[in-house]
Amino acid sequence: MQATLSAPGAKKMDFPPLAMLRSERNLIGVHIITALIALTFGIFMGPFQSFHRSPAFVAAFPDIGIPVFSYYYQALTVHGVMNALFFTTFFIVGFTYYVTQRSLERSMKNVAVGWIAYVLMLIGLSIMLATLFAAPQQSAVLYTFYPPLIAPPTFYIGLVLLVVGSWLATANVFFTYRDWRREHPGERAPLAVFAAIANYIMWDIATITVAIEVLFMLLPASLGLITTTDPQLGRVLFWFFGHPLVYFWLIPAYISWYTMLPKQAGGKLFSDNLARVSFLLLMIFSIPVGVHHLFSDPGISATAKGIHTILTFVVAVPSFMTAFNVGASLEYAGRKNGGKGLFGWILKQKWGDPIVAAQLVAMLIFTTGGFSGLINASAQLNIAVHNTSWVPAHFHTTLGTAVTLTYIGILYWLLPMIRGSALFSKKIALAQVYTWGIGMFIFASSMGQAGLDGAPRRADLSTSLYLNEAAKTWLNASAIGGAILLISSILLFVNIVGTLFSKKPVEGSAPISTTGDSTAPLFLERWGVWIGVILILALIAWGPVIVDTLDFTNGFNILRFTTNGSPY
Repeated sequence: MQATLSAPGAKKMDFPPLAMLRSERNLIGVHIITALIALTFGIFMGPFQSFHRSPAFVAAFPDIGIPVFSYYYQALTVHGVMNALFFTTFFIVGFTYYVTQRSLERSMKNVAVGWIAYVLMLIGLSIMLATLFAAPQQSAVLYTFYPPLIAPPTFYIGLVLLVVGSWLATANVFFTYRDWRREHPGERAPLAVFAAIANYIMWDIATITVAIEVLFMLLPASLGLITTTDPQLGRVLFWFFGHPLVYFWLIPAYISWYTMLPKQAGGKLFSDNLARVSFLLLMIFSIPVGVHHLFSDPGISATAKGIHTILTFVVAVPSFMTAFNVGASLEYAGRKNGGKGLFGWILKQKWGDPIVAAQLVAMLIFTTGGFSGLINASAQLNIAVHNTSWVPAHFHTTLGTAVTLTYIGILYWLLPMIRGSALFSKKIALAQVYTWGIGMFIFASSMGQAGLDGAPRRADLSTSLYLNEAAKTWLNASAIGGAILLISSILLFVNIVGTLFSKKPVEGSAPISTTGDSTAPLFLERWGVWIGVILILALIAWGPVIVDTLDFTNGFNILRFTTNGSPY
């Protein structure tokens, strides 16, 4: 189906509600399919890591050996890099293209640039996969990459191409929005586009430091161009980027919760203005908070820890605003659907619709992740849990559930539109959603309790002699959650493959709004002002940390590998 213009020379395009234009299907479709390819490599590593950390599982199967899956640190690297970096970035770019075109009713500024960005990211993915599987020992540096662990050069080249491709994609969205703004003076951008712009501004600023780390520290060390570097500076540069990365994943989920879920649930958004303020706060305060990941590191002053503690608690405010705003929207939908009494509206949600159920379950488990995050944000409490399995437990309630399960809910309506046919099976989708929720709840709660009982993170623990019995019990329980998640992952891909070959006609429509709230203050879209605020806060929060960390005299010796894998 070809696009039609509303008037000669006009930019506005009419998009088919139950299908995609050919240009949409090609560009957006390849991003979503490639994201799923990356997810395939990453997602199945997760359950096997939980088995690997379970003393009972290892005792029951002492001789089991599955290539890659059985190498704990290598599998952990594949799991983190593929899921947290490549899957999310490809999905976010494709989803944002779709939201931008549909909401603004216009094609992207430059489709050719979109393809160039995709090809760069695809090459990056291909190089990364080849490196991870061809050199698993050398590339086992995890997704939080910093010295003195040094991967092969191709590992970092793959990351560079991913980031550069994402920058081109963000520029495409920015220029598309700019053209729309010039043609619609005085109008408010649709909320979904407003949020996407905020997310991409944050991403572009945050990725500057990780690009510096990779290009001037890690890649030169990997190539042998330098022999010393500063590991603490590398960690600081990474976490300037690392915590905004969490919100880069989360804001697209918020876009769905704010702009799509109320309609899918049968209601409407409670407050568009409150949502815009929430997105601005996330954009502004996500960057000056990353030091709470470094509370246990040397060289971080008490003043810096105090500043970042306060700002981290501030960034919790938009999450509470989201809980209120989206919660009120769902209550309206539930009461509209016949819910009575104080909590009757909860029972009247569309729990039998996998698209809605995925987001509801994601939000419920995200609630626990939010409160555990407040503990991580406290410099005093963080010391007790920082290097324990409490941290990956928190991480899996945010990225592993709030983000991933919401993306799956989006996928259950977006993939049929890309394919032009209905979802293969709603029953399988529902089973997948609830097994994911149950499995992740068991996994995360068990890992969190194991952390409180002293189980360290990022460690192959199954045969460790120093673990107490309580921690072993909870690690065994987390493996049960991992097994349920493995079943859920299989159900997910059964439905994806089935949908790709489905012949049933597509149902429903894209939950996209093409107008913004006319009562929203226009100054909220004065992006130059907010970028200035971000830079000032970043200077206040990160400037002293970086200055205290810089050491041009002593450096740090790099452990490198020869071609046969032996260190020297």
